[in-house]
Order: sequence, then C-alpha cells, then structure tokens
Amino acid sequence: MVTDSTAPLILGFGAYIVAAVSTFSIPQLTLVGLDPLGIALLTSIMGLLVIGLGYGSIVLLGGICSLNIAGLISRLTKTKQVIRPKEEEPLQLRKALIEKSHLVYLPLVLFFTSIALGWDIYIADPSRTTTSKPAMLRLVLRSLNFLATPQHATGVLFSLRLTPALVAITVISGLAPSIALPYFRRFKIIGINSGPFHSTLLTAVLGPIIGLNIVVSLLGIFYKVLSAGAPTSYHYALIVLIGFSLHYSAGTCIGRGKAESIILQRLANGHYDGNRIVVLDRTLNPNAEAIELGSLLRPQLED
Repeated sequence: MVTDSTAPLILGFGAYIVAAVSTFSIPQLTLVGLDPLGIALLTSIMGLLVIGLGYGSIVLLGGICSLNIAGLISRLTKTKQVIRPKEEEPLQLRKALIEKSHLVYLPLVLFFTSIALGWDIYIADPSRTTTSKPAMLRLVLRSLNFLATPQHATGVLFSLRLTPALVAITVISGLAPSIALPYFRRFKIIGINSGPFHSTLLTAVLGPIIGLNIVVSLLGIFYKVLSAGAPTSYHYALIVLIGFSLHYSAGTCIGRGKAESIILQRLANGHYDGNRIVVLDRTLNPNAEAIELGSLLRPQLED
C-alpha cells in the first residue's frame, strides 16, 4: 500500500510548494521576513501529520469501530447488514484501474467535502452577525473559518494561521471515508430490510436538492478565487486543502490493509452485533450459522 500512496504523496508536496511560492508575493515575504520555500517546508510537515491522522483514522474508525457503527446504524434504521467475502480474481487492466481508482475519487471527496464544510462554517459563524458577547461556539467557528477575510494580518501570516484549521477540517471530512473504505476491496456488505418506501423516497428527493445547493455554493467560492477578488488566504486555503486531501488519502491507503485485518479478526472472534450484522460465509466466522438470504427478508414481507 505504500506504493499505492506514492502518487498522492508526490502530488501533495507539489501542491504545498505551489501554494507557498505562487500565493505569497515577494513584498509580503519581505515585510514578515519569511521565505516561500520555508513556508512550503512548514506546510509539508503538517502534511506528514495529516498522513498519520489518515492512517490512524482508518485503523481506529474503519478497523476497530466500523462494525459497531454498522450495528448502530442498523438499529436506528431497523435493517440488517449482511457481510460476505469478495471473490479474489486476477486483475485485468480495466479492473486494476478500477481497483486503484480510490487514489482519484477519495482525494476529490475529501477536498469538496472540506470546501462544503468550510462554507457551512462560514455561513454559521455568529461573528458575521450582531452578537453581544463572544461565546464558545463563536470561538470554535472562527478558528475553523478559513473563508473569513483577515482583518489585521498580512496574507502570509493569516494563511499560516489557517493551517491548523485546514488540518482539522480535512480530518472531519475524512471520517466517513475512513469508515467505508475497508469494505470496498475485501468484504461486501449489503443492507437489507430497508426503511419504508415513503421515507426512502423523501430522502432520495431531498438529497439531490441539498447536494445541488452545495454545488452552487462551491461554484461561488471558486469564482471568487479565480476572479482575484479574494485575499491571498483564499488561494492558499484551496491549494493546501488539495495537498491535505491527497496526504490524508495516502494515510488511509497505507492503513487499509491493517483495518481489513482487524475487521476479519473481529468477525472471526464474533465481536459484532449478531442481531444486526449477519455473516453468511464461514471463512469469515467459523461459528457462523448457515442462513438463507431469503429467510432474512420474510419478516419484512409478512408485515
């Protein structure tokens, strides 16, 4: 998996160098006494931290906690999750490209989720409205609001202050992918006995509407950046988020094998909610009962 992560690592460091060198002009650097390559180095060190966070998240959430999370979701939605092993087949060129496609779509998911999350924080920031006293919510939102215009700081210093917030937003955006990624390769998990038709229909309709709203908001953000009407911190935030997304994805790719092994061990030892998670293959759990898939659907059909 280290080989799989080579491309995200290279692209990530390249993104940091572009962010540091192209975003900050020489007069700004002269005023604050900072070198662009030094800024790129500092940001790259943060990228190494993001790799570790990506690795830790997929091992903790995808390996140790994912079966518990699946059981909790099944309880809330009154469904069952059926886990099967995926058959190993010799990878042809087309299938190999699909297998490695997570190196493309995972960074994209992280990047656009980070931008959408940043936009939501920007909109919800109480400091943008009239408030009498600063509250804890205001402090948290301000610390994560990388879309806020700097008031009394140069573009360089303000951009560097944004870096911890960009790391935090990347980690938050990567929580769901870290839980789901281990189930794309070694296991097949299928939800059955889903919710009623009417609630499913409403969810299917509301989902695209909310997604379209996010897309329109993102287009507005990119328009502001490309039109050169935004401060330099906008440019820095977008390019560094690309780097962090790539580095976080690299960390998850490195730790995916470990997470899969943890899931396999938990299944073999029976450390999962047997009422909500059904194992149909004894290669995953030697003590699993022989259950026909159709029998799991009968209680729902009889209601």
